[in-house]
Amino acid sequence: MNNSAFAEHAVTEALFDALPDVVYFIKDKLGSYVRVNQTLADRCADGDKAKLIGKRPTEVYPATLAVSYARQDELVLRTGKRVDQQLELHIYPGGKTGWCLTTKHALRDSKGQIVGVTGISRDLNAPSDKASGFAELAAALRYMQRHFAESIRIEELATKAGLSVYQFEQRVQRLFQMSPMQLLHKLRLDEATRRLQETDQSLADIAIETGWCDQSAFTRHFSRYAGMSPGKFRSLGQGK
Repeated sequence: MNNSAFAEHAVTEALFDALPDVVYFIKDKLGSYVRVNQTLADRCADGDKAKLIGKRPTEVYPATLAVSYARQDELVLRTGKRVDQQLELHIYPGGKTGWCLTTKHALRDSKGQIVGVTGISRDLNAPSDKASGFAELAAALRYMQRHFAESIRIEELATKAGLSVYQFEQRVQRLFQMSPMQLLHKLRLDEATRRLQETDQSLADIAIETGWCDQSAFTRHFSRYAGMSPGKFRSLGQGK
């Protein structure tokens, strides 16, 4: 479906052009961009929106990020299930990455058929988040990102944030809609997912190197997160 099919969203795109800390996009059924805001163009196409139109995330982002984005798109397009406030990494000018919260919804035509996906990704390290309490969490989140494979205590993270355990847990829950432990599990599972797709490592090695006590614990949490076992997930990716 070409860009003209989404012409009615031009006003929305123009509104999101005014938000430098928010990425906005519409993609067609193939997962290709048909509308983007200026923020996305500035970050990924030297400010030229036209360079993004017709491209998929795998043609725009580094592979380690694109795989996750494309997987989200496919889920929304296939099932209509929305992605709500998904914590993930995003790319910024100069190749740097940072935290954002992503929401994606299916777009439907007058007959209710899914014709595309629309979404936003809101920066969490933007100045506008200072009042909401993100700044206090930044050091703790960076530590979690770098050391997720290690044994991390909530008390330790709270101290890095300069908060009590209760304050830290409440702040994380309010900002990310998940508990600190859920956030830690997500970081581990994201890395495990990447390794399942991109390496031939054994499940046992992946489990230990991404912070799980053993393969059984890894399989249990991965199955809850992905809806299938790690082995099944890898087999699907290999076309088996």
